[in-house]
Amino acid sequence: RLAAVLAAAIGMAATSFAGALAAHSTAGIVVATALAGYALGTIGRLGPAASTVALNSFVAFVLFSSQPLPPAGAAQESALVFAGGVIQALLLLIAWPTARGAVERGALADVFGKLAVYARAIAAGTDGLPPITPLATARQVLADPQPFARAAEMARQNRLLEDAEVIRKRLGALATAPAALREAQAPALAEQLDAVAAVLAGKKRDAELHAGASDLQAHLRDATEAATMLAAGKLPAFHLLSKPRPGPYVQNHVDWRSRDALRFALVLAIAMLLGRHFAADRGYWIPLTAALVLRPDFQTTFVRGFARIGGTLVGAVVANLVIALVRGHPGLQLAGIIVASAAAYLTFNPNYALFTVAITSFVVMVLALRGLPGTTTVEARLLDTLAGGALAMIGYVVLPTWARKRTRALLADLLDSQRRLAAAILGAYAAPSPEASATIASARTDAWKVRTTVETSIDRTRREPSGYHTIGAGRALRVLAASQRFGLANLALESAFDARPFALPALMPFAQALDAEMSELAAALRESRRAHWDGSLDAAMAQFATRAGAEERFVSDRLRAYVEAATRIARLIGVEKAGRRS
Repeated sequence: RLAAVLAAAIGMAATSFAGALAAHSTAGIVVATALAGYALGTIGRLGPAASTVALNSFVAFVLFSSQPLPPAGAAQESALVFAGGVIQALLLLIAWPTARGAVERGALADVFGKLAVYARAIAAGTDGLPPITPLATARQVLADPQPFARAAEMARQNRLLEDAEVIRKRLGALATAPAALREAQAPALAEQLDAVAAVLAGKKRDAELHAGASDLQAHLRDATEAATMLAAGKLPAFHLLSKPRPGPYVQNHVDWRSRDALRFALVLAIAMLLGRHFAADRGYWIPLTAALVLRPDFQTTFVRGFARIGGTLVGAVVANLVIALVRGHPGLQLAGIIVASAAAYLTFNPNYALFTVAITSFVVMVLALRGLPGTTTVEARLLDTLAGGALAMIGYVVLPTWARKRTRALLADLLDSQRRLAAAILGAYAAPSPEASATIASARTDAWKVRTTVETSIDRTRREPSGYHTIGAGRALRVLAASQRFGLANLALESAFDARPFALPALMPFAQALDAEMSELAAALRESRRAHWDGSLDAAMAQFATRAGAEERFVSDRLRAYVEAATRIARLIGVEKAGRRS
C-alpha cells in the first residue's frame, strides 16, 4: 500500500507537470493526451494497484492541462502535488500501528473461511476446484507487511498461509474420493476451518484442537495453534520462517500492442480535442469523464457510463437544493462540502452511481462557494458528462475487445496448460528428480493464470451481445466445469507426490497418451472442429491398471479421473471416429 501511494504521488507529480506545459498548445495537449491514454490503457492491465496509480496520474494530467503554466510554475505545482502524496503516505504510516496485523489476519480469515465453504461443497458432491483468489490476495497482503509488526507475528502469519496452501491441495484430493469418505470427513474439516477463520477475524479467542493423525489434520492443528497465538498475542520470540515471497500467484505482463491501449489513446485524445474546441474554460471535464467511464470490458463501460450520466444529473439537482436551503451561509456550505466528500469516499467502491451523485454535489457546492452561479455549473457539468460518457461508450463500440471472440481460444489454452501440468506431475511420478517440484510449481502457476483469465472471459461473455461464430457462454461453462475435474486429478496427484517418492516408470505410456489426446482436444477447440478420438487413452489406462499393485491403487484411481474428464471434454467439443477422419 505504501509503495502504491508513493508511486501515485510520483506519477501525478510527473503528469501534472507535463499537462501544465502541454496546455499552451492544442496540438501539443492532444498528442500528450493520446500518449497518456496509451500509458493508462497499458499500465492498467497489470492489476488493480497499477490501474489505480495510472488512473490517478491521468486525472492529474487532465486537471492541470486546463491551466497553462511556465516551466517554473509547472514545477512548483508538481512539487505541491508530490508533497500531497507524501502527506498521504505519512498518514498511512500513522494509521498502521493502531490496528497492527488486522489487515493480514483479515486476509487469512477469508482464506480459511473460503476453504470451509469448499469443504462443505465437497460433502455435497461438488466437482469444482478449491479457491485460488483468497490465497493470492493473502500472499499479496503478507508480502506488503505492516511495518511495525513483530517478526514472530509475521512468521505465524506466513505459517498459516503455508498451512492453507497444503489444506487446499488436500481438500482437492478429498473431492476426488468416494462419496462416503467425503461425507464422513468434509463436514468436520469445514467446522475446524470455520473455527480458525473466526479466531483470525476476532470473533473467537481460541479454537478447540481436533484429534487426528492424517497429514491434513496435522496442518489443521498447526493452523489452529497459530491462529490462537495471533489472537492471544502469545508469540515466541524467534522468527519461525523465512521472509514472505513477494507477488501474487497470478501475474500479468505488459502488452504493448493491446487494443485496450489503442482505444484509450484515441478516445481520450478526441475527448481532449472536443473539450478544447467547444468548452475551453472547462474542457478538462470531457476527457476526465471519458477516462473514468472507459473500461476494458463492455459491461463495465456501459454501466459506468449510464451511472455517471444519471448520477451527475441527480447530484447537480441535490447540490442546488442544498445551496438554496443554506442561502449562502459559508459555514453550512462548508458542512455540505464535507458531507459530500465523505459520501464520495464511502461509495466509490460499493456503488459508482452513488459516488457520482456525491462527487457532483461536491464539485457544484465548491464552485458555488467560490461564487460561480449554480445553474451554469449544473448545465456545464451535465453537458460535459454527457459528451465524455457518450464518447467512451461509442469508442468501445467502434474499437471493441469482445470477450466472446477470445473465450474459445482461452479455453483451448486452459486445456493446454492443464495438459502441461499433468505431464509434469506424471513425469515426476515416473522419474522423481530434485527439479520435479520446481517444474510442477511453474506449470501450476501457468494453469492458474489461464484459469483466472478464462473465468473472467466467460463472465464477460455472459454480459455481452451474442455474436456469430463464437462459443456460447453455456457451452463454455460446461467445458470449464469438465476441465475442473481434470484439475482435481492434477491436484490429488500433486498433493500425494511428496508422500509417495517411489518411481513408477509404467506411467509413461499413459502420460504420453494423455498428453497427445489433450493436445488434440485443445487444437480442435481452438480450430472449431471435431476432435480425433482413437481410444488410445483408454488402452493406456487399461494397460497400467493390469500392472498396478496395491500401492499404485491411489494413482490408478486418479488416472481414471483423467480419463473421465478428458472423455467429458471430448463429448462437449465433438469427436469423429478414427476411420472417418479426413
